Amino acid sequence: MSAPPPAPHIPGLVHIQPLGSGGYADVYLYEQQSPRMNVAVKVLKRDGLTPAIRRQFVEEANTMAALADHPYIVQVFRSEQTPDGGAYLVMKYYPPPNLAVRAKRERFTVEEVLRTGIQLASAVETAHRAGIVHRDIKPANVLVSQYGAPGLTDFGIAGRALAAHEEHDDDVGVSVPWAPPEILYGQSNGDVRSDVYSLAATLWHLLVGRSPFEQPGGDNSAYALMPRIRATPVPPTGRADVPLSLERLLAHGMAKNPAARPQSALEFARGLQAIETEQRLPRTPLVVLDESGDRVAADTGPSAGSAQADDDRTMVRTPQSVSAQSPVPAPSAPAPEAPDVDAPRTISGGVLLAIVGVVIAVLVGALVWAMSSRGGQAADGEASPSPSQVAQSGGGAPILDLPEQPALDGRVEPGSVIFTWNYGGMRTGDFYRMRVAGSEAELADASVQSVPMPHTVPAPSGAMVCAQVAVSRGQGATGPYSAAKCLTVP
Repeated sequence: MSAPPPAPHIPGLVHIQPLGSGGYADVYLYEQQSPRMNVAVKVLKRDGLTPAIRRQFVEEANTMAALADHPYIVQVFRSEQTPDGGAYLVMKYYPPPNLAVRAKRERFTVEEVLRTGIQLASAVETAHRAGIVHRDIKPANVLVSQYGAPGLTDFGIAGRALAAHEEHDDDVGVSVPWAPPEILYGQSNGDVRSDVYSLAATLWHLLVGRSPFEQPGGDNSAYALMPRIRATPVPPTGRADVPLSLERLLAHGMAKNPAARPQSALEFARGLQAIETEQRLPRTPLVVLDESGDRVAADTGPSAGSAQADDDRTMVRTPQSVSAQSPVPAPSAPAPEAPDVDAPRTISGGVLLAIVGVVIAVLVGALVWAMSSRGGQAADGEASPSPSQVAQSGGGAPILDLPEQPALDGRVEPGSVIFTWNYGGMRTGDFYRMRVAGSEAELADASVQSVPMPHTVPAPSGAMVCAQVAVSRGQGATGPYSAAKCLTVP
């Protein structure tokens, strides 16, 4: 690759060194003079400049600026167009290497891949809620801050998903090794589910050190990769430390049929969180933009190992907003100084009586609370919901209480298999999504249907029936799929 051309003179910035060169832009490291800090500057190339490329560059600036507040999306400080037709972006500087380079040099742990996947899914979900599809998620487009946080970048071909009757932009390119088959073969210009595919392919790459359908020592040109991506099952990572649940989730995310994938980045992230819980790892929080587009919602679910971690639910809520003129709450009274361990301990009679009075009041209050809790039944006979189920944000937005992963069971009868399942935190109005196939390997590509519980699947004698089920409830909240259950009809 040829060296980038000399860096342009930009007022207020001092050039330090080149950082890299891409298809239509060069990236340089500059030092901003006021306030003094390093920045990355992406400069549009003049060679081969087309109206589509210029439009993509402007779209990238606008898109990244719209998402700049997200902690896992690279921030754009400003964008300028020069009188001679050039243009540049001034962005937050992330020191090298990016995740593609790191994946070649070192072995990512399962914990790090899960954490990175949830953080990136937060960024992707935020973009999707803003109506933006990235369309080029891959390891090279994930930078890493000096504090270890990922930063999703290169929204150059991002855009809004096209309706079925709209024409595709022939000038839009994709990165083949991480792109889904529907984009590679012109069936789609990209949507939420195609980003889910590329995110899953990126995590697979981090675990293995190469893209999912690349064959070491083989022909890995675009023309060789495309048929494999379209027809070859997702290969296992081959790592003994990767749990089967993660292998299944990545295969689910890279299903050939978009309808068989997790239907949102949020759903994919919940699956990753469920694996964290399964592996007894700390829960990585989700940070996503609220549906209104102007408030931030953060996952406040308990971490694995916490005394509160009695289920796998993820709660996404909008925190109370505080205006600049809001009164500052009075500081709490300072805690008393710790007693001198060598000082004599004496308690007066008045103090002792006061302490006894406080203890009695606490015990009476606890007893009253317990009695009222046991007696509190909803009008329809169901138990009153717990505070976590009805809590509201300061702005009145309800918590998105996500279902936990169900445990699937089944029994065989002549001519059929009857599946049942159970899960904690069952709610009135919950419904169920099930996929059924003739083998566990085929489940990721199986169609999804809404079913009652229990659900009977007709099958001939000798047939194997495999199934997975997930719980859905209001506001589009769907929990992770259960582990696969396979039974053979006698």
